[in-house]
Parts: sequence; structure tokens; C-alpha cells
Amino acid sequence: MKTKLVLLVIFATVLCSLLSYSQPSQASSALNAAIDSLKDHYAPDRHMAVFDVTCIQQESGAIVRGEVDNPKAKEDVMVLVRKTLGGQMIDSLKVLPDPQLGEKQFGIVRVSVGNVRSNPRHPAELLTQALMGSGAKLLKKQGGWYYVQLPDSYMGWLEESAMKVTDAAGYDAWKSASKVIVTAYFGIVREHPSTNSLPVSDAVAGMLFKKIGASGKWASVELPDGRHAYIEKSNVEDYTAWKKSRKLTGENIEKTAKLFLGVPYLWGGTSPKGVDCSGFTKLVYRLNGMELRRDANEQAREGENVEAGEGFANLKKGDLLFFGRKGMNERSERITHVGIYLEKKEFIQSSGGGASVTLNSFDPSAANFRGDLLRIFVRARRYIGTQPVPEVPKK
Repeated sequence: MKTKLVLLVIFATVLCSLLSYSQPSQASSALNAAIDSLKDHYAPDRHMAVFDVTCIQQESGAIVRGEVDNPKAKEDVMVLVRKTLGGQMIDSLKVLPDPQLGEKQFGIVRVSVGNVRSNPRHPAELLTQALMGSGAKLLKKQGGWYYVQLPDSYMGWLEESAMKVTDAAGYDAWKSASKVIVTAYFGIVREHPSTNSLPVSDAVAGMLFKKIGASGKWASVELPDGRHAYIEKSNVEDYTAWKKSRKLTGENIEKTAKLFLGVPYLWGGTSPKGVDCSGFTKLVYRLNGMELRRDANEQAREGENVEAGEGFANLKKGDLLFFGRKGMNERSERITHVGIYLEKKEFIQSSGGGASVTLNSFDPSAANFRGDLLRIFVRARRYIGTQPVPEVPKK
């Protein structure tokens, strides 16, 4: 806290000097450069925090506008602008969630796989996915889309029709309800307890339903939007019991990972319908009871560092392998890909080059050798057996 205040004072002092000798446009540019330094503090990753702030200096005073998702971020911006420019100031800086949302600031995904995009339109880049039953914090709305923050802190645009929009009470009721989790790779949710009944939804591993009861070999469930339906008991487990039964071991990670061999590569995908590299590792670990961060570079910052050793001898099943560019001299490290180590130089990963989840090897004599990845291997991280293992904060 003291360090931050000292930095603000330094910014203000430097900028006041600039104001004495600069034209208004130059002073405004210098101030925005200082605001960018605050952005590095509050939102180092644009996918996990909002800090979109600009300050325009006019003869009548300064206009501060944009959006942040942290009230303290706004407070620090305003202190900086007042100390620097003084005079009259127009405050157009909004703190999310947008007050226009009212009390309905939560969503529960109601489709099997919700596609979260970079902009509020279907052609926009797919950033990530959210499975049915997942919660979302709503930050703002544009047309038929909401800007949301998922339980792993990741942000993006999700269609209103893909969610049950609710208030805090409704969201808490869903979270506290008894639920079942889909453990089968794929299933069908039906109107009635019969394979001849019409489908209500498809089901993929990791989805959540409210638990209602049972009818023979069928589980009676309620979807997040209140629809009642049935799914075969063999496809689901009690969620609480399932969570307690999770054992994060290398063998379990390998077993889960191999279930998805052949699943197509999908940029932004995190579900059995399609996965990118970090979406694959995230899905595999989630089904073993641990939530990883969304992107490869974020996953590379957690867990425990492991020196691979000669011929990768120091690695264990389940260790994550990170690829990209090594940091050296003034060049920073850049992580662009991730896979899961198995044993004997073999690993499993989802890559655009392979077009699906595949088994590969670092052994040049192997038929599935990937020399291209060996050349850009950066380092490995271990999540299994580390204490404490960082947990993704729940929203």
C-alpha cells in the first residue's frame, strides 16, 4: 500500500512538471501513460480484470472515462488525476457491474456448452467455454449478450439465451442445491425416463444438474432454467460424493486424458466437444477435482517448478509441459502451448497441428516423435502432490 502511494506521488510530481512546459495534449498523453502503469497493477491480464481508462484534458478541465471492475482502481485513478491536473474534473469512469443491471447480476449456464466470445457477436473469437450448471458474474449487457466473469475469473461475452439470469438469492439457491455431475463422456437428457422419449439437451462430462430423485435406471433432474428431465443413472454421480472421491494422481490424470484422444482441436474449447491446448489440461484436471487457470501462460505460473532433467528423467505422470520461447538476456519468456507428461518421454496434448488430442513423444526413434515441440520446450510444472496447491477463487 505504501509503495503504491509513493508511486502515485512520483507520478503526480513528474506530471506536474510536464504540465509546466507542455501543451495540453502532451500533458494528457503523459497522464494516460501514468494511468497505464496503474493498469499493469490492477489488470495485468485483460482476460481476468477490467481496466479501460482514458483521461482527456480540455480547457474546462479533465474528462475521465472508461470502465474498471475494482472500486479501489477507480479511487487510485481519481487521486492521480486530481494531483496531476487539479481544477474541474468530469467523472465518467464506471465501476462494473453496471448499475443498470439492477439486482440481476448473476447467470447460470443453461446450455450444455456455452461459448464465451471476445466481442458480443457470433463471428467473434471464441475465448473459452462454460458448461451447463456453471455460474457467471454479470458485469454489463450489450444487446442480447452479457459480459461475464466465470468462476475461474476469466471474462468474455456470453449470450443471454445461454443463461438463466438471476439475482444473488437465485444464484445462492442453485449453488446450495443438491446436484449430480455428468461423468459419462456423452449422454442425452430426455423428457421422460425412456430412450424413446424426446431429447431435452445433450450432456457432456462435467455438467451439473439439480438432483430431484430417481425412476428405475433413470435419474430425475432439473436444469438451471427449471426444466425437468431425465438422464440415465449410469451417466451421472452425486456431486458431493463425486468431489470427495477425487484423487489427484498421475495414473488418474493419464486415464482421464486418454478418454479424450481424438477429440478435435478447437481454439477456445474447454469441453469434450472440442479443446485447445490449455482447455484440454484444464478439463482433465477439473474432472480429477482441481481447477486450473484458463490459459497456458497462467497455468505456467502455478504449481511447482520441476527441472526436466536428462531425457526428462525427473518428470512424473501428470506434470504439465510448457512450450514457447525461453527467456534470456533482455528477452522475456513466452508460453504458447501446454501438454501433459505421461512417462518414457511420452506426452498427450491438443494442438492445431495434430487437429485433435494425440499421444506424442520426445523420443526421436518413436513414430509419434514431435521434434518441433522438443525444440520449443521451455519448462515443466507439477501440480500433483504440491502443498499448498493454488486454488482458483470462486466468484
